[in-house]
Amino acid sequence: MTAIHLVTGATSGLGLELVRLLLAEPATRVIAGARRPAEAQALRHVAGEERLLILPLDLSSLASTVAFADAVTKHLSGGRLASIAANAGGQNVRTRHMTKDGYEETLQANWLAHAMLVERLLPCLERRAPIAFTASGTHDPADPGARRFGFRGGIYPGIERVAYGDLDASVPAKQQGMDRYATSKLVAILHVYALARRTPADGPRWFAYDPGLMPGTGLARTRSAFERWAWSTILPVVARTIPGASTPRRSAATYARLLTGRLFPQETGVHLDFSGRRTESSADSKRRDWQDEVAAFAGAISQGWGAAAVETAPR
Repeated sequence: MTAIHLVTGATSGLGLELVRLLLAEPATRVIAGARRPAEAQALRHVAGEERLLILPLDLSSLASTVAFADAVTKHLSGGRLASIAANAGGQNVRTRHMTKDGYEETLQANWLAHAMLVERLLPCLERRAPIAFTASGTHDPADPGARRFGFRGGIYPGIERVAYGDLDASVPAKQQGMDRYATSKLVAILHVYALARRTPADGPRWFAYDPGLMPGTGLARTRSAFERWAWSTILPVVARTIPGASTPRRSAATYARLLTGRLFPQETGVHLDFSGRRTESSADSKRRDWQDEVAAFAGAISQGWGAAAVETAPR
């Protein structure tokens, strides 16, 4: 039986390595989303079309997200997905940018669009399929590695304000951008925990996967020229000496083990890092009232687009 995995953010870095490792498995196919599939040359070189399907996906557009989900469903033609890696996203440390849908772009790309995508694909999942959102230690104000790079944890003044990027305007624009990124990761973890509580025992299993700091990836594209240079040249060399740092290949190997059932095969609601071990997320991420608020917001957006939501009764 062929296992079909879905991966977003697969054109470079962690996602690209993840696709390579998944396709190294026998009887495996991957569906990947890319903003411009024709330009995803590195991804296209991984495998032929019989094993790798690349479909257009722009997470800054909910319409594009819906179209991608519908295209996946049509392609499956009654088949089932073995897993979903909600991996795509970005960080903008310049000015706040709102999408055409009216939401802050970092939050939409890193979490909200993925949440809607997953809900639309629920009917296409194998029983107890793992669904993982790519998380980040930046969400935790106590994470020493994140603090070393200037992050101060997620800021949660309520999901409505978070959705519009209304966090702390008293700090410089760069810090505001870092706050928006960290908060998007906090919200994703809150949602994972809510979904793990609400989903029936035979439904999908939910994970928040922290791949660690991975210098050299595209995450620093909106930083200064010097920061981009250091990120792509110096930090990859010294990454092994930095606590909490990894490489795309190493982190992808753990991700692949999670998605193929080799890690936590019976569990749900797990936050783990690239070592493959369960790790503690922030105290804020464990607030059930915030979890429920985030889940309700995502459910309302998804249902507004005609998606079938996860059971909403808190447990």
